[in-house]
Amino acid sequence: MEIGLQLEQTQKLIITPELRQAIEILQLSVTDLLEFTTNALMENPLLEAVEPEIQGDDANKMVRTIDWEKYTRKSREYQERREFSQETAQDNTYESMTASQTTLEEHLLNQWHFMVLEKDIRRIGDYLIGNLNSSGYLSISVQQAAADLKVTDDLVERTLQQLQTLDPPGVCARDLRECLLLQIDHQEMDATEKKFLCTLVKSYLPEIAKGGLLHIAKALELTPAVVQGLVDKIKRLNPKPGGCFSSSEDTTYIIPDVVVEKDGDEFRIILSEGYMPQITINDAYAKVLMDQSQGDHAAKTFVETKLNQAAWLLRCFEQRRSTLTKVTEALIRRQRGFFERGISAMRPLTMREIAEDVGVHESTISRTASNKYIQTPYGVFEIKFLFTPGLENTKGGTVSTESIREVLREVIRQESPSKPYSDQQIALIMAEKGVRIARRTVAKYREEMGIQSTALRRRY
Repeated sequence: MEIGLQLEQTQKLIITPELRQAIEILQLSVTDLLEFTTNALMENPLLEAVEPEIQGDDANKMVRTIDWEKYTRKSREYQERREFSQETAQDNTYESMTASQTTLEEHLLNQWHFMVLEKDIRRIGDYLIGNLNSSGYLSISVQQAAADLKVTDDLVERTLQQLQTLDPPGVCARDLRECLLLQIDHQEMDATEKKFLCTLVKSYLPEIAKGGLLHIAKALELTPAVVQGLVDKIKRLNPKPGGCFSSSEDTTYIIPDVVVEKDGDEFRIILSEGYMPQITINDAYAKVLMDQSQGDHAAKTFVETKLNQAAWLLRCFEQRRSTLTKVTEALIRRQRGFFERGISAMRPLTMREIAEDVGVHESTISRTASNKYIQTPYGVFEIKFLFTPGLENTKGGTVSTESIREVLREVIRQESPSKPYSDQQIALIMAEKGVRIARRTVAKYREEMGIQSTALRRRY
């Protein structure tokens, strides 16, 4: 063996911290980007959030003299676009996207405390209400509650019966049967009808779930049409009486990252940045860097470093906006039928096709579409929803799976309730419409869309 030095040239990809940050910003949703921007403003003193009307030109002039013109120019251009987007979202602040309403526990306690009760009964009721799940069901047994409170089972049972008289009907039940029976008991109806409904709930829920109405009709000596009517009334009851109330945590709604609006024969793209603070370079710190008489070298070095970081961050924000806009433009070109007519007009589309249109790598498209939503004339969808595989049609072309699902929904909507189509019949009808699909694929799509089987869709 011999020790020596040699020189060789190699190529390899190194992800710098700056590049990693750019990738991270690209794949952030608008809500995550808001949090990221807030943290950046706290960590970098050269960044500041300003209102459009109070932003001056001093900081921009200073930054130009030190070769940061391209960043501040883009910031001003973004500000102009942002003023337009704010017009569409002037009444929609970030805080307004959070729902605040009475919880089930608060609703029940308000009723419970207005009732004239013994001290022990009220204490037991408070405890039971505190042990309801989000659907309004009691999550512990009577025996467990009695043991926890050191009272008798009978006292807890009597308290529970009083709680079950509260609004909404069916609340504080221990299972689905009890929940439905409580709701039936609250309703005013013919005694015979109420008796049959209670019988169905107590003894025939599994058969109802399977669609065995003929078996039930025979057992109860009723016609299938009468049983169908009774079952319809049961299905109109609420199996989750607590579901209409908010949980202990507020509900946060989706904020679309990009909005596509019809504008005559064309489409207009609006990035949802009205919720974002406008950030720019802090002019006070820029003066420190420009002041030639400044003798503190350490301070100047610190400000230079932070200025580099701030400028790179502004560039990353601009790159994110540019990429998201270009991807949306390419999606409109490739999926124009969807934006004009809806899901039924979707065509098969891959990320590679969009990547070729935009001139970037396929992974960039994946990051751009990740965790983001687009608002279209036909609803709000994940951007990834617009990328869909396809199946071959009867003409030798391809059709997207989402448009196939839409055709399937339409076929089922047009079927006779008394004679619903089987999966094989649906496959044959879709073939006549130009969609080649197997029976098992029909069953798969139907189950994915939550559409019931032939037996459960049948009406008597």
